[in-house]
Amino acid sequence: EFSAGHPATAGGGALPGGIGWYRKTFTLDAKDQEKMIYIDFDGVYRNSKVWINGHLLGERPYGYISFRYDLTPYLRFGKEENQIAVRVDNSRQPNSRWYSGSGIYRNVWMVKTTGIHVSQWGTYITTPAVREEKSEIQIAVSLENNTGNKGNITLITDIYDPFNTKVGTVIADTSLDGNSSLTVTERLEIKKPQLWSVKTPSLYTAVTRVQINLKDMDEYRTVFGIRDFLFDSAKGFFLNGEPLKINGVCNHHYLGCLGAAVNTRALERQLEILKGMGCNAIRTSHNPPAPELLDLCDRMGFIVMDEAFDMWKKNKTPFDYGLNWDEWHERDLKDF
Repeated sequence: EFSAGHPATAGGGALPGGIGWYRKTFTLDAKDQEKMIYIDFDGVYRNSKVWINGHLLGERPYGYISFRYDLTPYLRFGKEENQIAVRVDNSRQPNSRWYSGSGIYRNVWMVKTTGIHVSQWGTYITTPAVREEKSEIQIAVSLENNTGNKGNITLITDIYDPFNTKVGTVIADTSLDGNSSLTVTERLEIKKPQLWSVKTPSLYTAVTRVQINLKDMDEYRTVFGIRDFLFDSAKGFFLNGEPLKINGVCNHHYLGCLGAAVNTRALERQLEILKGMGCNAIRTSHNPPAPELLDLCDRMGFIVMDEAFDMWKKNKTPFDYGLNWDEWHERDLKDF
């Protein structure tokens, strides 16, 4: 029930907060026994704990961070059921300066891979040199080998332009010891690139394949833009060599009366309205947003200032992230 007397105050939607439980049962095919199986949470507000088949996987206090757990060692296969349980504690109020929502308010994904695969968020693409006739692309790929055996790997990355035409390929051979990880850096050039800008947000796709003995073990897709930018203390901001005025807004994560649960079409509608006003930039006030928002900004032509925290070591409300700063800020920054 809504009440002006709830300690969350109007900033918390005049709602009580509290403790919530989620449980989900599922079965897995016997053929999945050779795979790595993870669960990815895009955001849980807040103080979440996750169990699989009674085994505690971990906890995350921060309500806006995305995180992953490895389910593999604790799973059952065939007809036997598995159960994931999630406990969320949003009872200590107030803990935010705006409406946070409560519980699992962003998407949750089950990810299945082979033992040798691209890591979570495992590609990092930059464009070190951008010119009209050609652009240099650098791709850093993080690989994991969760098997006990050394693997001789061929890493193939194909680049597709905005019209899904293949415009480049780079191949690297490497080896990876069992139960280890490494990062492989690949470089290639794209001729006559279509540059990303706020008016023409052209997007390329890198499709990275991990091969062993000519057999594909994993495929990982990364969407990116080719662009050059510069901040000049005297002349301002330049995008692709042209001066650009940044007309931005601070955009909180919730969707007005629709609440905090992620809704891709509602996010897109917000951005359409802002674009119509002349907006070309978003500051994610004041926390990591849903991944869907960042994807939409790439596609619709918005520059993003992606904020990590509102509350740092110093509290702004009595029970906010400042209480968790010392223990958690480094891990949360890495995942951010």
